[in-house]
Amino acid sequence: MRLQHITAGLRIGALLSSFLIFTADSAHAQRARAAFDPSSPANLPNTMDVAPSRGVGPFDAAQAREWKLAAELLCAQSRYPEAEKLYSRLLEEREHALGLNSPEIVEDLYNLGRVNFAQMKYGMAVTYYERALQIMETAKGRQDAAVAGPLDHLTKVYRMQEKYPQAEQYARRAAAVIERANGPEAPELAPELIAVGELLVLEKQFAPAQEQFERAVKIIETHSGVASADLLPALDGLAAVFTETHRNPEAEAAMRRALSIRESVYGASTVEVAETLERLGRFYFEQKKFPEASYCYERTLFIREKMHGDQAPDTQATLTEVANVYGAQGRQADAEPLFRSMLSAKEVDLVASTNSLAALLAAQNRNSEAEQLYKTSISVLDRHGFVTARRPSINPADPPHPLLAETLDQYAALLKKMRKRSEAAKMEARARMLHSFAGAKSGEPTSSSSASQRKSW
Repeated sequence: MRLQHITAGLRIGALLSSFLIFTADSAHAQRARAAFDPSSPANLPNTMDVAPSRGVGPFDAAQAREWKLAAELLCAQSRYPEAEKLYSRLLEEREHALGLNSPEIVEDLYNLGRVNFAQMKYGMAVTYYERALQIMETAKGRQDAAVAGPLDHLTKVYRMQEKYPQAEQYARRAAAVIERANGPEAPELAPELIAVGELLVLEKQFAPAQEQFERAVKIIETHSGVASADLLPALDGLAAVFTETHRNPEAEAAMRRALSIRESVYGASTVEVAETLERLGRFYFEQKKFPEASYCYERTLFIREKMHGDQAPDTQATLTEVANVYGAQGRQADAEPLFRSMLSAKEVDLVASTNSLAALLAAQNRNSEAEQLYKTSISVLDRHGFVTARRPSINPADPPHPLLAETLDQYAALLKKMRKRSEAAKMEARARMLHSFAGAKSGEPTSSSSASQRKSW
C-alpha cells in the first residue's frame, strides 16, 4: 500500500513537471479550440437553441483524474495560472470526447470559472459560468433546480464587481427555481433569499430586503430551530436594515439575538463573538449609550488580546474604540493609559522600520546615517535610561522593550565596523543583560549575542 502511494505521488509529480514545460497542443485540443473559443462570448451558443454536439472520443478517464488531482493540488498552493492550464486541457479533451454541450463538461467550466475568479479575471469567470448555465438550461430546462448552481456562481462574480442589479437578477432567478422545485417553505430556499436580501441592502432597497430576510428566518426556524447558526446571516441582514432605517429597538434585538446564538454555537471568547460585539458596541456608541458600548468593546478587546495578542492590528483598533468610549464618558484617567499604549505600539512599529533602514544604510557604508537611526531607536525604546546608566539594572516589573536588545546587537555590530570598540563593548554588555533577563524569564538558555549581532555588512 505504501508503495502504491509513493508511485502515485511520483506520477503526479512527473505529470506536473511535464505539463509545465508542455507547449504544443494535441490534435484533440486543436480541434476543440477550433470548435469553441471560451474567451469569445460571441461564440457562446444561444440558450435553448443549442443543437447537441456529439463527441468523437476516445476519452482517457484515468488521465483526466490525474489532471484534475494535479490541478486541485496547484489550487491548494494558490498556483492558479498553472491550475487553469490543466483545467483548460481537461475541458478540451472532454469536449472532444463528449461534445461541446454535454452536461458532463459543466464541472470543468465551474473549475475554470473558479480559478479565473481567484485571479480576479471576472470577465472570463462570467464567460465560463454563463456557458455552464446555457448547457444546463438546454439539458434540464430553464426552470429546473439544476440551473441554480451556475446562477449562484454568476451572482457571486457580479457582486464582487459591485454590479449589484445584475447580481440581484441572477440571485432572484436562483431563488425562483429553487422555490418552484422544492416549495415555498423548503430549507434549500433560505440561503437564496438571504443572498437576494444582501444585494437589496447594498442597493439601499431596505423594505424588500427585510421581506427576504424575514422569510428566510421563518423557514430556518421551522426546519432547524430558533437557535440555529443558519439564522445568523439573516439576523445580521435584518440588523443592517433596521439600523439603516433608524429602527433602533429592532436593530438591537436582532444584534443581541445573533450575539446569543454565536456565543452558544462558537463559544463566549471567539472571533465570531468579537465581531458581533464590535458591531453592537458601535451601535450603542452612535446612540450615546456609552456604558453599553464600553461593555461591548471591553469584551471585544479581551477576546482579541487573547486570540491575537496585544500588538495585532485588530486588537489595536479595538483599543482605540475602548479609549474613545472612555473619553466620551469623561473617564480621562482610564483613557490616558490606553492612548499611551497605542502610542507605544506605533513607536515600536517605527523602530522596526528605522532599524531596517539603518541596516540598509550600513550595507552601503553610510555608517554615520545608520548610527543616527540606531540612536533614535534606542531613545524611543529606552524610557528609563538603561543604556546610558553607568550601572544599568532591570526592573522586573517594568523591563525595557524586548526590541531594545536586538537594536543594541545591531548597533554594536555597526560600532565595531566603525572601529568604535569601547562603545561597541558597552552596547554588547547591556545587550547581554537584556538577553539573560529574557532567557531567565522564559526559562530558555540564551547566548551572549544574537544572530543579528554576528551579522557583518
